[in-house]
Amino acid sequence: MSMMVEHMTKIFRTVIDDKPLNRLLYYKDDPLSPSLPDVQTLDNYYDPVDDSSSIMKTIIKRAPKTDDLINSPICRLCIYLGNAIPKPSNQSVMLLNQDLMIDVYTHINTYEETEFRNLKITDRISSLFFNQNIAGFGVNVNYNRLLISNAPDGYLGYKMIFTFGASK
Repeated sequence: MSMMVEHMTKIFRTVIDDKPLNRLLYYKDDPLSPSLPDVQTLDNYYDPVDDSSSIMKTIIKRAPKTDDLINSPICRLCIYLGNAIPKPSNQSVMLLNQDLMIDVYTHINTYEETEFRNLKITDRISSLFFNQNIAGFGVNVNYNRLLISNAPDGYLGYKMIFTFGASK
């Protein structure tokens, strides 16, 4: 397995193992209530055979996939790598600034009308990745949150860009 694949696997594992984040993504009402079970403990959280019934594969994607969001009011994360730019020439030629992209989509009528769910999700993601040494990439050196202007109809979307130092 390549080093970048290992890093992305660790990042993905960080997200799918985070209980508060999964609650914010899955539960419609009062997601942090202790009366609700952790999403990872639900029988259909991960189904390697049937993607359509898997909670994890519905709310978290490894690419910027949104064409199926119009069919159901959900929250979704899309996690993927962005640009990798060599660091200035006065440093090692083997070092890069690697962007980690996380798109956060929330259905407006279901989640945003009653609370600022997208902001709660982006805050949780920030606490997981900002100023952290993640998966061998190194400490986060920059962070941006941008409005996604072409989000699917009925959805609010933000793109979070975390820049890490990485090696080629």
